Amino acid sequence: MQLKRDSFLWSYGLMLLLVGLVQLFYSQLAISIYIRGLGNTVLDSLCLMGTYLGDGWVIVGSCIILYFFSPRMALGLLLMYLLSSGITQLLKHTIFTNWHRPLWFIREAGLTDVLIVPGAEITYANSFPSGHTTAAFAVFAGLSLYLREKVNPLLFLGFAIFVAFTRIYLLQHFLRDTMAGSFIGIATAYWVYFQLYLKGKLNFIGNK
Repeated sequence: MQLKRDSFLWSYGLMLLLVGLVQLFYSQLAISIYIRGLGNTVLDSLCLMGTYLGDGWVIVGSCIILYFFSPRMALGLLLMYLLSSGITQLLKHTIFTNWHRPLWFIREAGLTDVLIVPGAEITYANSFPSGHTTAAFAVFAGLSLYLREKVNPLLFLGFAIFVAFTRIYLLQHFLRDTMAGSFIGIATAYWVYFQLYLKGKLNFIGNK
């Protein structure tokens, strides 16, 4: 596979450029409040459910099920998740321990008109990077690599972007948090795929 023809990677790069430009003109909090302002009951429900696509337990459980059908793919995706999430958690709890979440700033600013989605988690600390976004981009980037001959990679990118959107919509993270998480997730997924999977270092687990 040639990276210059990788629609997932190039589309992701274009997305980074666009959201990077947005952040030149608007503050992180303003972006979060605007996205939350798009809310309605349908979107509330979709985001509450969709955010679990980046949940560790959901990903691990899915990999366990996938193992019975494609052991090497399952192990590869699990490694992508574990390595990328390990990097993110290390950053959260060492370098960026004092980076607060949107709800902290909303509370400190006394913005009582910004409504929290009913059922959403209320957290204030360890905002950067976004763990759910990291996990989602790692797994969906991995799926786009494994299944590119069967499924359009842009479909997987769309799912990953939606998870990132849910984290902002639910006021769990800023846009910058999701951008960082997405980069960590994709970088890890591509490293595992090209350095381990394609080089046969996962062959001991099976032949699929």
